[in-house]
Amino acid sequence: MSIQALADSLGISISTVSRALNGYTDVSAATRQRVFDAAKAMNYSPHPVAHRLATGKTGAVAIVNSVRPGNLGDSSAIVLHTGVAEALREHQYFAMSLGIPNDESEIPELQRLLDGRLVDGIVLTRTRTNDPRVALLQERKIPFVTHGRTLDNTPHAWLDTDNEGGFEQATQALIDLGHRRIGFINGMAHMTFAHLREQGFRNALKLAKLNEALCPVHYTELTAVSGAHVASQMLALPQAPTALLCATDAVALGAMHAIRVAGLQVGRDVSVMGYGNSEAGQFASPPLSSIDHALLDNGRHLAQLLVRLMAGESIAQLQRLEPAQLLIRESVGRAPT
Repeated sequence: MSIQALADSLGISISTVSRALNGYTDVSAATRQRVFDAAKAMNYSPHPVAHRLATGKTGAVAIVNSVRPGNLGDSSAIVLHTGVAEALREHQYFAMSLGIPNDESEIPELQRLLDGRLVDGIVLTRTRTNDPRVALLQERKIPFVTHGRTLDNTPHAWLDTDNEGGFEQATQALIDLGHRRIGFINGMAHMTFAHLREQGFRNALKLAKLNEALCPVHYTELTAVSGAHVASQMLALPQAPTALLCATDAVALGAMHAIRVAGLQVGRDVSVMGYGNSEAGQFASPPLSSIDHALLDNGRHLAQLLVRLMAGESIAQLQRLEPAQLLIRESVGRAPT
């Protein structure tokens, strides 16, 4: 099906059909709808190269993930991508997931993506407190939204989970169960989510007037191996924690392994709580307590914010904080007496 045949069937010019399909406002709403209906009925779709030349748009959005060498990531990236792709599909956009190394090549690689003009917008993940990627995107004036906030960059569009509130609530739940020595195995300190989660953790400690010296915080990679290593160190302390709050479910599963290796029982001798409500955590033994952040919905909402940004909405209207939900399972119990 050619655009000529579509125009002939409607009795209007090729130019009018093209402008209607590309959303130009000098074509009446009634005519645009008539063209859309006919195109759908005749199974017409514009040639991608011609469409790009006519509109300057690629029809694609990139989800840019920062990855470390040898770190394969986890299923959360897949869930987020699924939510973004589902929402973008409704607006005729494809979602592409790109992994860019988190090293000295990161900014040059991102510049190469922008120079190629391969996408119309970007979803940026794993934000840092001061993120040079955000500064670059702002300089290049490409529409983008971040999954997570930054703390020191110029304001931009973002969606974030209430990390501070979620971890304050989780810490308070452990305190209510009698725990007075709570260890926190956190992500790397330069990550925004880690900063906010620690803030929530310390808020609860201060409110309960706990001795923070007995509630150590360690920063590590978000892997089960790292969780096991840090947990084993904490368990060897003279006044070892009776509960471990972990930055992710993967870290928490590693911590549970360390507890068993130490000859202790998870949930009885040492309580463990993660973040992410992963399938692995739900089927662990015992089932892992966690903080759920509705990641699929996060992805959908990120895409919706980006579409609104590309349509010209103000950044001030495109900042969204999502709630977190605490889920207590058998990995958490009362503090041992």
